Amino acid sequence: MKINKISSVSTVAVREIEINIKSPIALICGSNRAGKSSLRDGIYHAFTGENPHDILKKNYGLLVNRDTGNNIGYTYVDYNNGQRACITLPNGTHELTEQLHSALPYVLNPSLFGNISADDRRRLLFDLGNLRSDGAEVKAKLLDRGFDSGKVDAVLPFLKSSFDNAHKHASDKIKEARANWKATTGEAYGDKKAVDWKAPKPEVDMESAIAVTNTITQLDEEIEETSQKLGAYVATINGAKARNSEIVRLRESAEMIDRIEAKLKKDRQEVIVWEVKVNDARLFAQGVKPGNIDVSCPCCNAELSFNGKELIKRENESPIDKEAAARLPEYEKTLVMLRSAVANGERDLAAAQIAKEKLAQMEESKGDEVTEEMIAQIKSCIEELKTGRKQAQESFDQIKKNNLLAAEADEKTKKAAGYHADAQAWDKIANALAPDGIPNEMLSAALAPINERIAFSCGVLGFPGKVSIQDDMTILEDDGKLYSFSSKATKLLIDSMIAEAISHVTGIKFFMVDEFDLLDMPSRSAYLNWLMDLVENNEIDTVLLFGTLKSAPTKLPPVITPYWIENGLIQDLKAEAA
Repeated sequence: MKINKISSVSTVAVREIEINIKSPIALICGSNRAGKSSLRDGIYHAFTGENPHDILKKNYGLLVNRDTGNNIGYTYVDYNNGQRACITLPNGTHELTEQLHSALPYVLNPSLFGNISADDRRRLLFDLGNLRSDGAEVKAKLLDRGFDSGKVDAVLPFLKSSFDNAHKHASDKIKEARANWKATTGEAYGDKKAVDWKAPKPEVDMESAIAVTNTITQLDEEIEETSQKLGAYVATINGAKARNSEIVRLRESAEMIDRIEAKLKKDRQEVIVWEVKVNDARLFAQGVKPGNIDVSCPCCNAELSFNGKELIKRENESPIDKEAAARLPEYEKTLVMLRSAVANGERDLAAAQIAKEKLAQMEESKGDEVTEEMIAQIKSCIEELKTGRKQAQESFDQIKKNNLLAAEADEKTKKAAGYHADAQAWDKIANALAPDGIPNEMLSAALAPINERIAFSCGVLGFPGKVSIQDDMTILEDDGKLYSFSSKATKLLIDSMIAEAISHVTGIKFFMVDEFDLLDMPSRSAYLNWLMDLVENNEIDTVLLFGTLKSAPTKLPPVITPYWIENGLIQDLKAEAA
């Protein structure tokens, strides 16, 4: 970054300053309260849009130097032959013609790196190394370690924000897996215990299970066969009871034959008598004497009557017996009743004779005899079989229960092993994502060029010892001395070397240093020689040096141009050196 021009008006102690940068090294100097720091802060503000003293935007009005009669102040920097950065006060309007590198604040204020937290230093170094926690590089490193690809994919979304969030997620998954293991086993989780933990389970004898199953099948068959036999016995004894009842009925019917025959004989005789009576009464009612037979002469067709002895001429009209006519309906009714009694008798006689024949047949074929004792015995046999069946079923149910419990125990063991594997896998991922894992590995790679550049600058500056940034982001001198314990002058040198290293690695090729006057004369000479070497090697475009001097130095090399500020204004150079 080559600075071409700096212009600042009415900002804090600055009244009006315009500097056209003529050489790579600009030494901006003046006495105390001259406006140097205000110009430096204005340059920082113009590039970053933020005041280096964290002043709230609502208080930007305090930054305007109203002694100049202006209500508006501004600072702009022209650089790289056409680009500009500008801040306007008090509205805080920030203007940039291009996007600037995120590391620019650390070259504008070299002490910034030494004052931020270790995490912020890591973030900067990740940015400098063009490293991303959510990138393919981190995923590849996790997979190269043999980690589960599914879990790696699960943690990647958290890597988008930071390694810390990803590490926290993995740590939470460890707790979750251990909690699941405890919930499954009912025991407190332990890494060693969980390795070969098995859920207790009952013994399962498959041979006994097969034997019991066969026994149940055999008993079922015997119960079925015996039950069928019992059914046949019951049917037989019920049939015997029905047969005996039928024999009694048939015997009673057969024993009625004599009485039926006697009554039938009597009824038949009565029918004959009453048939004569009805016939006689019918003849008397017609005026015909009983015993006469009316006929016609075959020769002359005369009407004749045969009285049993001779043919006599039949008279045309005979006297009607009215009493006979009156009795005729009663006689006919009696005859109908007698004939019905004969028919019933004949029917009853036939049924009784059939019953007698069937009785003889049934008495000849008695069949197998089944007793109540036989029924009781077979029922007892069935109960014994059922008792045996129940016991076999209980044994089978217990075996089945044991099988189920064993299967559940195996499943519990499997689940516990899975949760343990999850805990172990997440533990490895968490360790890999911890600050001393992959982040440290990647930071080490990013740190290497920074530390190499600092080591180079130490050599050129003649700095006593070696300065380096450790993996834990601590800044140390080679004697183990912490940066925070260093003197102001030493800190200025270390800050400058770190700022130059950042400038070199990022390609910004610019940095700005304040309080150059803290260095003693030998150190100043070494410092300027170091800067001139950078310019000569084309490793720096512009360096802005700020310092409190008695007067502007003279007889400086062409690559260094001094600029004197007094009372907020740029002044002509004075001849006397500091």
